[in-house]
Amino acid sequence: MQNLIVGYDDTIVVNGLSLMLEQGEIGCFLGYSGCGKTTALRAIAGLEQSRGGTIYLNNQRLTEKTARQSFAVAPAKRGMGMVFQDYALFGHLSVAKNIAFGLNKWSAADKKARVAEMLSLVELTEHADKRPNELSGGQQQRVALARALAPKPKLLLLDEPFSNLDVVLRESLAMNVRDILKRTNTTAILVTHDQNEAFALADKVGVMDKGRLVQWARPSELYHEPVSPFVAEFVGEGAMIDGIIKEGHVETALGNIYRRMEVYDESGQPQYCEYDYPNGTPIKVLVRPDDIIHDDDSTQTALVIGRVFRGANYLYRLQLDDGQTVLSLVASHHNHAIGSHIGILPLLEHVVVFDEKDINATTWSEYDRSSRMDKEV
Repeated sequence: MQNLIVGYDDTIVVNGLSLMLEQGEIGCFLGYSGCGKTTALRAIAGLEQSRGGTIYLNNQRLTEKTARQSFAVAPAKRGMGMVFQDYALFGHLSVAKNIAFGLNKWSAADKKARVAEMLSLVELTEHADKRPNELSGGQQQRVALARALAPKPKLLLLDEPFSNLDVVLRESLAMNVRDILKRTNTTAILVTHDQNEAFALADKVGVMDKGRLVQWARPSELYHEPVSPFVAEFVGEGAMIDGIIKEGHVETALGNIYRRMEVYDESGQPQYCEYDYPNGTPIKVLVRPDDIIHDDDSTQTALVIGRVFRGANYLYRLQLDDGQTVLSLVASHHNHAIGSHIGILPLLEHVVVFDEKDINATTWSEYDRSSRMDKEV
């Protein structure tokens, strides 16, 4: 997909969207409501007209909108399957007949074999003769997935397919769906506002904001190497603290930060170099909860100003000596009261540093580090 633009009247909803997926990869559009992710998915399906850009599938041009020509393949001829948010199952048909719905042009024998294969794949063979209303929400979701996969689509589109399920079932089903898609080597694109879903299911995740693709990367890269403060704060938890460049390193209230290189000496120790900024340059530093370790023996302390119990852990909000706040995950058997001071050990090797240009960048292409990501756009 290259430079996709979708809009209504004077409003641009998707602005210059470009990305690529390899066969068998699972992609995801992740963002807040109104960011353009569902509109982008519908444009790929052919359910929304584009104002500009080109969409290709397996080297076939599906749509192109330029000043010189306008071209679009009809939705039914794009060879795509779709799983809707409400599943859209046929209540009067059995599970088996729902799955067979898109196989009208198949022979009776092939259709029967394919339905049996899909029932086995989604582990619903014993429910083949039941109606959708006799199934749980998770089972209905698997029927919808089997129906979409049955015709062997070139691309599977999933529009927030887990949003009607409870949190525990949602996460387990996301992993189950990923396993099914990988076993069938199905290329897929998912839309969600839930980062846990995106991380559990997708190989590549695109964070969207105001119709633009801010970053397109692997989940671990989004978390550890966000290209902007927006991505950093949207993906995972963390806090931004102030820093300033001094003699090639960053001075912060947590300590000095040195630029780590992807180079190691003979003993396996990482090597460091200077940040290429003038002295006095203001910097923002992303600190994740796992960067702040609770250490009773540390001489550096912080004030507990808030906490959330999470079963195995407490998430503490800590105030530093200069008034800035950070988050820290601490095992729940350490029960520190609000208002108490605890010892902390900052681990600053993996923090992310942003300068003014990074903070003001609005798209992935405006960010300097995008050049090191191969074949993404």
